[in-house]
Amino acid sequence: MQTIVNVTHVRESRDNSRLRALIRFNALLFHGVATASFLEAVAPLGAGRAARAVVGAPDAAHWVDNTWRPQRSARAQALGAYIDAVWPEFDWAAAREDFCRLYAQRPGHAAGPADPALETLACCVHESQAALFYRAIAACADDPVLRELTRAAALEHCGCFDVFKALFEQRARRQAVGFVASCRAVLASSRAARDIDVAAAFRALSAHWYGTPTVTALGYQEFLSRMARLIQKHAGLGCVERLLFSPWLKRPTPAPLPDGASRQAGWCDSRWLLKAA
Repeated sequence: MQTIVNVTHVRESRDNSRLRALIRFNALLFHGVATASFLEAVAPLGAGRAARAVVGAPDAAHWVDNTWRPQRSARAQALGAYIDAVWPEFDWAAAREDFCRLYAQRPGHAAGPADPALETLACCVHESQAALFYRAIAACADDPVLRELTRAAALEHCGCFDVFKALFEQRARRQAVGFVASCRAVLASSRAARDIDVAAAFRALSAHWYGTPTVTALGYQEFLSRMARLIQKHAGLGCVERLLFSPWLKRPTPAPLPDGASRQAGWCDSRWLLKAA
């Protein structure tokens, strides 16, 4: 019996090693997971949009400080530990520190609505897109460790979406909101994430390699195109998610959005956008 157990363990170890080796040379997964880890790491530092979204809502503010922030920090560390294990040639900690230091100085960092209710809607967009990304990776990754890591991340972001959604609906009952302008605003938030946040994190990946990188370099447009195809194939997009995802199918603008660009979109009733998510 002991011999059978040992043989099974050896076979599983070999299988895991083979799958891990496949991941090591997968440029799309490296760039995607590393970019996500940077964005998770920077989220709790100032909370930014999440902090503005919960202004005047003590319970939600308590949740941001005691649940949302620790979740984002822990998820960044978990993703960073995975990157260290699979791509030890990449100095994740140094790259993360550089990115976090520069992130606050990025053009367009102040973009976004000033109204707390609209900030809450923007948080819903962010959490939905993060869950969508992680769900796609969990569905296609060869490595079971990465599948479980991203599956758990997707569930976390779905839970965060539920909290922000409830807060938005509470606020929407107290103020007039509409339809067409809200769609434009949701799409503007998605474009800002693509052209500013993800683009900034992606740029941080070119440095901090010891020697020759194990993955081929990707241009940002190539990364977006390949990731879009992966998400379309594996994430199972619903009608609302297709709307949120549509800006990612188009070529990003050459430069980040200027400060205040998202404010130009206008905001109206978006409760219908949250029903199916």
